Amino acid sequence: MSEFWESSEYDPFRLKDISDNEIKNVEKKLNLTLPDQYKKLIIQQNGGLINFNAFPTDQETSWADDHIEVDHIRGIGKDLGILESEYLIKEWGLPQRLLLIQGDGHNWVALDYRLTNENPPVHYFDLELNNDFKIAVSFDEFLSKLYTHDYEEVQDENLDFDKIPSIDPNDPDAIQKEEVEKILANKNPMEIHRISLFPIQSVEDLEWLLNIIKHNSLGAQGDMAFELADVLMSVVSSYSHQIKSNNLKTVVQEAAQELIKSKNEDTEIILDQLKGFL
Repeated sequence: MSEFWESSEYDPFRLKDISDNEIKNVEKKLNLTLPDQYKKLIIQQNGGLINFNAFPTDQETSWADDHIEVDHIRGIGKDLGILESEYLIKEWGLPQRLLLIQGDGHNWVALDYRLTNENPPVHYFDLELNNDFKIAVSFDEFLSKLYTHDYEEVQDENLDFDKIPSIDPNDPDAIQKEEVEKILANKNPMEIHRISLFPIQSVEDLEWLLNIIKHNSLGAQGDMAFELADVLMSVVSSYSHQIKSNNLKTVVQEAAQELIKSKNEDTEIILDQLKGFL
C-alpha cells in the first residue's frame, strides 16, 4: 500500500489529512460503512493521484475496448472528495446512493450503496454510452486489478507547440508566470483575459497554466467565473491535441466542473462549447 499513492508536486485530488474519528463521523452522517481498505488508504493519504492508470473491463466503453482510466482516488472531503458526490449526482443525472471515487464528468467509478450499507460493489458509469455495470464485487477486488496501461505515443504534427500560433516570449506584451499569478491573486475580472498573453512553449507550460486556472476556479462566481471559463476555452481550443495526448483532460474537466457551480448562464454556454474540444 505504500506504493499506491503517486508522489506529485501538484496533486489536485490530495485533500487535508483526516483522522479515524473524522472518518467515523462521516460514516455516521452518511449512514453507511466505508470499505476497510479504502479507510486504510485514506488514513495514509486523503485522496490523490495513484501509481496506476487503468482497470480492465470486458465491456467496451467510451475510453477503450478493454479497460477504463483510473488514475486517482477521491478522498474524504467536499471539494474533489467523496462528499461532493451528492452535488455531482444531481449535476450529471446519476443514481442516488453512490460515492464517486474517480471520474471526470462523463465517466465515473463509484462505490455503489444502492442495495447495501456496507461492503459495496464498485460500478462504472459511462454517460456517453449510457452504461452502468459492475466492475468489481468489492473495493478490495477493485484495488487488486488496477494496473498501468502502456499507451502508444501519439505521433501528430499538431502536437508541435511551435506550429501553434501563440504570443512570442520576446513580445513586449508577453507575461511570465509571476505576472499570471499576480493577476489571479488580485481577482479582478477585467484583468483575467491577460492570462492569454502567457507564452505556452512546452507541455510543462501548458500543464502549469491549466492547473493554476483550475485552482483559481474553486469558488469563482459571476464575472470571475466567466472570464476564467473564457480563458480556459481559449487554451483548450488551441491546445486540444496536446491536452488529450498528455493526460491533461482531467485537469480541464475538473476546472470546468468548478466553474459550472457559478450558475452563470454565459459561463455555462462557454463550458458546453468546451466539451467539443475534449
